[in-house]
Amino acid sequence: MFSVRPLYMIGEGRKFGLQHGWPTVARYAVSGERVPPLTSALPLAEKVHDALVSLSDGAGVFTGCDELKRPLLGHRHAHILCESGDRLGEITAVTVYARRGFSALESEALEGLSRIWGPEDGPQVDLALRGLGWPEDFGESALLGKSRTWVSRTPFLATRHGKRTRAGVAKLDWRGLQIGGAEHDLLRLLDDAGLPEPVQVEPVAGTILGGEMVGWERFVTLRSGGAGRRPAGGGPCGFRVRFTEAVQGPVAVGYASHFGLGGFVSD
Repeated sequence: MFSVRPLYMIGEGRKFGLQHGWPTVARYAVSGERVPPLTSALPLAEKVHDALVSLSDGAGVFTGCDELKRPLLGHRHAHILCESGDRLGEITAVTVYARRGFSALESEALEGLSRIWGPEDGPQVDLALRGLGWPEDFGESALLGKSRTWVSRTPFLATRHGKRTRAGVAKLDWRGLQIGGAEHDLLRLLDDAGLPEPVQVEPVAGTILGGEMVGWERFVTLRSGGAGRRPAGGGPCGFRVRFTEAVQGPVAVGYASHFGLGGFVSD
């Protein structure tokens, strides 16, 4: 039986080793001589992903595929999310989250992750595991909080095309939203993730990094490998979303949401 070490932060009444009690979060502190900014969350997350696939010998929770190489359904595989609490806007933490939890062997792979090379084979980035647990165990993280209001921290990209008539007029749903447009797709994806329907959605132009407003266009938004379901003309955008009840993070949806994009923080 797998032994529980002090590293694991296990809530009262939970049992390690059973799937319904497996930890769902691994959180790392990031350091290095030259740490990438949050605008490079996507390429850094891809590096973390590649390392975890290697360390786990291709575990499905990290590859996103089953033994027959078929994509896992229901977003059960890991999301790799970057955070910045730095005055320069650099990445200061990485969170790996999987709703179905990490088994003992998968947790060992997470423990073995300690360094990667930066985007485009840049300087080494060091990762120090702070703990394995559940979102509520990491109250210091705005990604893992519980709130009625969530705001984009990395850009959202829709996974569908906005629909238009042959005359080029946008096709609208009963709410007046363009079908397949960014806000329409956001609502669809939040529903797919099991979240309640928001009572208010409003666009935001960017996020604060290094003391300045950084527009979504300054983020890297194209994966180096694997196209995902991204429409040809879909541009990056962001939103502030309000629910009728508090929602437990993380909240990450849209193109490359398993690789650092589409991430929201509690507001």
